[in-house]
Amino acid sequence: MAVNSESKVVESAGTGSIDSVLLIDGDNDPHFPADFEVGERTLVRVFLRMSATIPRTLEKRLGAPANCVAVVATKTGGNAADFVMAVHAGILHATLPMHLPFTIVTNDQGLSVIAQEFQRLGRQTTLWTSHAKRGRAAADSGTAAPRAASHGRRRGGRGRGRGKAAAPPPAPVAAAPSGAGDGALEGRAAASYAQHLARIKDPPSRLKSLLSDIAARSKPAGSDPKAVLDLLVGAGIVTIDSAGRVKRGTAG
Repeated sequence: MAVNSESKVVESAGTGSIDSVLLIDGDNDPHFPADFEVGERTLVRVFLRMSATIPRTLEKRLGAPANCVAVVATKTGGNAADFVMAVHAGILHATLPMHLPFTIVTNDQGLSVIAQEFQRLGRQTTLWTSHAKRGRAAADSGTAAPRAASHGRRRGGRGRGRGKAAAPPPAPVAAAPSGAGDGALEGRAAASYAQHLARIKDPPSRLKSLLSDIAARSKPAGSDPKAVLDLLVGAGIVTIDSAGRVKRGTAG
C-alpha cells in the first residue's frame, strides 16, 4: 500500500486533494461499506494493535490509494488500538476542514461516541459496522447511516451534500473512549491542544516553553505534558529539532 506521512494531511486537504476520510478499526471490523469507493482523494487510516498487519482481504479491497496509512499501536493492551484510533480521529477532526465527511468503521461501542460528537459539532459523519446486529441497532438509534450516500465517494457518482453550510466555531473535539487505558487523558489533551494550535499563528518557539504552555492549557487537567507532546509530534502537528527549537508541522 502507498503510504504518505501524516504531516502531509492538512496540506493535501488545503489543495483539494482529499475529499473524504475513512477510519477503520482493523482489529475488530476490518471492512468498509460495499458502496464506498476508495479513490485517490480518500484519506484512509487503518488502526491495528501492536505487531498486527492489515488483513489481506481488506488490503485487496482498499487497493493502493496515495493517502492510505496503517497506524499500529506502539503499546500492548486490550484497548491500545482503540485509544490510538480515538486520538487520531480527534486530531484529524480538529485540523481538517469541516466540509470533509468522515466514515468510521468499528464494532466497538466505546468508539461510537466519537461519531456522535463529530455529528454534534456539525461534521458529516457515518458510523458503520459489518456486524449486522450492531449495524441495525445503530441505524435504529439514528447514530449511523451504514449506506449514506452523502459520505465519501460512492460508486456511480460523486458524493452529494458536501458541506455548503458554514463551519461552526471551534469546539472541543471528541474524547478518547472510556476505558481506553493509560494515556486516555493525554489523548484528549493532545486533541484539545492541536485545536488550540490551529487557531494561533505560531506555537511557542522553544521546547521548555511549549511544555509549559501544554501544562497550562491541558484539558482535562492532570495529563502529562511530555506524553501530550509525544502525540503531537507523532501526528505531525509540531516538530522539534535537536536544539529544542519548535516549529509547526504541516499537519498543524
